[in-house]
Amino acid sequence: MPHALIVDDHPLYREGLISALRARLGGITVSGAGTAEDGLTLLEAHPDIELVLIDLRLPGMDGFAALELYGARFPAVARVIVSGDDDPALVQRAFNAGASGFIAKSMALDDVAGAIRSVMDGELFVPPADGARNHAAPSAKAMTLRQIEVLHLLGEGYTNKEIARALNITERTAKAHLSAILEALNAENRTQAVVAAQRAGLIDPPRVRS
Repeated sequence: MPHALIVDDHPLYREGLISALRARLGGITVSGAGTAEDGLTLLEAHPDIELVLIDLRLPGMDGFAALELYGARFPAVARVIVSGDDDPALVQRAFNAGASGFIAKSMALDDVAGAIRSVMDGELFVPPADGARNHAAPSAKAMTLRQIEVLHLLGEGYTNKEIARALNITERTAKAHLSAILEALNAENRTQAVVAAQRAGLIDPPRVRS
């Protein structure tokens, strides 16, 4: 069974991506780590890991440093950078450092799954230019990684202001993501969106907040 590792310091986003990939890439094992150092420990403990997704902005050792370290220690493991910024200079730097792919958080989940399949098949994945992105009508399949991140916070009961603070975005941006989520899930309110997301396997049932 293929085994992938996600290295991201935001637990809700990490778990959201794990759930989304498990739902879209049947038969795959997905593990998670919160730091580059923890990711290294998991790579050492699980020689069956074939691919690692590395968030560009990590505490301590950043994504580029992790990309190079993992490549030096585990050259057979495919490495993919995940970033909220898809500036061409960052993309080029990632490939120069040995990345097999660059996934932008603006990409739809199905596109992310397709990118991961390509990389696991030995291909390189380069993010499409803005003009080449899919602008089809919203649907759960077209939801972006950032919207999944927001959706997980909704499932935890966060308000728009709390979401904005947690993700370091403006409250207006948080509201825009919420509107897109409601449309994608054909929901009329936050509760319906969370229920629909749980039924679709996009997020887990909510936990009690302390």
